[in-house]
Amino acid sequence: MTPYAQLPKHKPEEFLRTVGLSPEDFLHLHGKLAAYQDEQKALNPLTRRGRKDSKMALEDRLLLTLYYLRHYPTLINLAAVFDISESYCHKIYSRTARLLVKIEKLPNRKALLEDPKVTVVIDVSEQPIERPVKNQKAYYSGKKTSHDQSPARYLPIDDGYPLRGDG
Repeated sequence: MTPYAQLPKHKPEEFLRTVGLSPEDFLHLHGKLAAYQDEQKALNPLTRRGRKDSKMALEDRLLLTLYYLRHYPTLINLAAVFDISESYCHKIYSRTARLLVKIEKLPNRKALLEDPKVTVVIDVSEQPIERPVKNQKAYYSGKKTSHDQSPARYLPIDDGYPLRGDG
């Protein structure tokens, strides 16, 4: 990954595939992020007392965050790509992601779960459970059947049927 200044902005489709946003949307989001940071610095001038500015430019911090959200690499790989340490990479990602949530006024996770149109059911009950070889008595009930025979497995999924067990 190259810094923002070296990205191919003359090829919007390549920029979109790399970052996940068009160059115009990236610049719009960058402008909103810069305005929010300037506003916070003006409101709280003493909060930055004694702290140096970040080593990375705001464009690169935003690029790192969007690249992580788009491709989901490990932080150690992302840190190597941006030539920074893994802990600094995590610090940049977490701070920038929190700022993006604030400036875009995204709902929290609980609000997203309450909307029935975006609820997703993932069945992970068919995974085998590892038990110790020695001293198995405490973990073994004597049953020989698998645990994937729950009635939720056979529920029809449609708009009129509540998926959660609310009662």
